Amino acid sequence: MTDKESVFQRQIADITPFDQFLELIAYQDLDNLLPEALSLLMRVLDASGGSLLYIGQSPARACQGVLKGSAAERIRRWEESLIRQQNNLANHPPSFDKLPFTLHSLPGDEGTLLNAPLIATKRVAGAISLLCPPNYELNPVQHQLLGRLSKGIGDLAELVETLSLTEQRLSQLGLFYQMSQALVSTFDLPQLLQDTMQLAASVINAAASTLMLIDEEQEELVFWVVHGTKRALLRSQRISVDEGVAGWVATHGEPLIVNDVAVDSRFSRRVDARTGFLTQSILAVPMQLRGKTIGVLEVLNKYDEEGFDQEDLRLLLALAAEAAIAIENARLVQALREERDGILSAQEKVRRELNRKLHDGTVQLLAAIAMSIDHVERLLQLKPDAVYSELEALRKLTRQATREARMLLFELRPIILESQGLVPALQRYVERLEHNEPFHVYFDAEGWDKPVDQQVAGAIFSIVQEAVNNTRKHAKANNLWIRLREADNHLVVHVEDDGLGFDKASVEGEYDQQTSFGLLNMRERAALIEGILTIESSEVMPEQGTLVTLRVPLSRAMADGPSIPRRSEL
Repeated sequence: MTDKESVFQRQIADITPFDQFLELIAYQDLDNLLPEALSLLMRVLDASGGSLLYIGQSPARACQGVLKGSAAERIRRWEESLIRQQNNLANHPPSFDKLPFTLHSLPGDEGTLLNAPLIATKRVAGAISLLCPPNYELNPVQHQLLGRLSKGIGDLAELVETLSLTEQRLSQLGLFYQMSQALVSTFDLPQLLQDTMQLAASVINAAASTLMLIDEEQEELVFWVVHGTKRALLRSQRISVDEGVAGWVATHGEPLIVNDVAVDSRFSRRVDARTGFLTQSILAVPMQLRGKTIGVLEVLNKYDEEGFDQEDLRLLLALAAEAAIAIENARLVQALREERDGILSAQEKVRRELNRKLHDGTVQLLAAIAMSIDHVERLLQLKPDAVYSELEALRKLTRQATREARMLLFELRPIILESQGLVPALQRYVERLEHNEPFHVYFDAEGWDKPVDQQVAGAIFSIVQEAVNNTRKHAKANNLWIRLREADNHLVVHVEDDGLGFDKASVEGEYDQQTSFGLLNMRERAALIEGILTIESSEVMPEQGTLVTLRVPLSRAMADGPSIPRRSEL
């Protein structure tokens, strides 16, 4: 190294504020880093004011001193030029020791404006603008110092931004972890989603958040979970499924960012007018399950001036997917609970029916048999010739008790249903009915000759039993017909009687005051095998009797179909 170069390096070391630059490392956000970095540049280069622009995920800027007139205008043009050229300059950043700069003499005594790029690792990352004294010149030492500071500040700003984004993503991962933990530890869905929406608004830095579900029957969006100052007014409110930004997202199935609702024709003020909430910006995403939109997730009024961005969109899309899964899980749990309650109710009904039949039928016959045996014993002592007639009566009682016991066992679970199938089971059932009921029973299955899935056969047999029981108890019929046939790719089952009709609406509307749920049980069993049950009856025209019709798709009814019942969408 020559003496001249050595002197030059010592001059740089003398004027380079290394300790002050190292202090900048302590700042962990751009809002604090950029003003301190600008102050350092101003001190080193004898500037009275300036602007420092960093172009990252979103531009950040610091200004100090009085910048007015031509200085402010030149700085604005310089920064806009760098923003426009950023992509072109990204792959060819200047070297810090050859940092390009310009000096502009400002009119009057405003001074000299120094403009230079801010350099990060592999790109032009922003702009340095300093207001220096009039007739200011930059010597080689200051030039090299400006280059080093430009590179150092640019790298530090990029590092701070990367750390900030990392912290943000860690916060988001923490949110997802909390949601996952809650999903496996609780089924209190309303509280879970309320907490989730609160966390979402907090992480995205928004004033409010809403979760809306689609009511397909009413074609409306229902405010299901609301976080924010107006949540009490919004909860359970409804809007048309195509109304506003949320409606657009629901009907198109696409996310939408609107950072100024005043200029977007899709925005509707009706909800604001109803609640007094002033919406300024919206980020809305669809909640989807298996490609079907079931609702919309929204966050409103981001506190940052830049508005919602793509990072917010990615976060909310992830939250929407988690929320959709949580809702589906809760619905499945609710369906399982309802199914369990239905099974328990059906079991209780069977127990009550079994108790009644045993008490009123078989038990009474057995008691009569026991009394007849006692009577025969007395006759043997007092009047032996009368014993034979009493034994015949006893024999009839015994046979009747046996028939009723076998009928009861058959109705509980006919073995023939599993061993031979639906049609033989119904034939045997009809034969037993003929010997035990006061009405005539007719069976016609000539229109059906295919094997039926066991679960479907069991459900059909139970529905037929229930329909026959209703006829036995209420209809006072003379005839009853059971028919099976194939029509329009369906297995169709008819149970028809010529007895008294009834008012369906009245019976179904009073279930909460009854102990018998025959029609409801029939419909639930039909739903489990994807069948449709219809009942035609009228109290006004009782001579028409009652017709119960069950239609099961052939794809579900056939024996080679799926063995596990497929639950309809909730």
